[in-house]
Amino acid sequence: MSGELDRTRAEIAAAGRDALADVQRAADETMAAIIRVVEQQTGVSLSPPPGPSVMDATREQLQAADRRAQSAVAAMNVVLRQWSWGDARTLGELMPSLPEDVRETVAEHLVRAGLS
Repeated sequence: MSGELDRTRAEIAAAGRDALADVQRAADETMAAIIRVVEQQTGVSLSPPPGPSVMDATREQLQAADRRAQSAVAAMNVVLRQWSWGDARTLGELMPSLPEDVRETVAEHLVRAGLS
């Protein structure tokens, strides 16, 4: 039951990440279009607004970033230090050759890291 719940949670999280990525892509495309139109019509080159400064990060944001980084390191410890890559050149080529439980562990770490 726990495995099924974990898979459901991972699927929901993945769908949420996909939705956020779609929103970010749409925002990026809109900003690029605005910059392009202003430049074409006025000759003035605009720059997109800068992202927030890391100095404005809250303790909670830094803790969340730390958890994501730790999950990324955990995934890399598995795929870079515990398994031979053989002829695989990419993580996508390596994953099918790993035992199912190892694939699930790596996938879980990648999801927690926000990389999948």
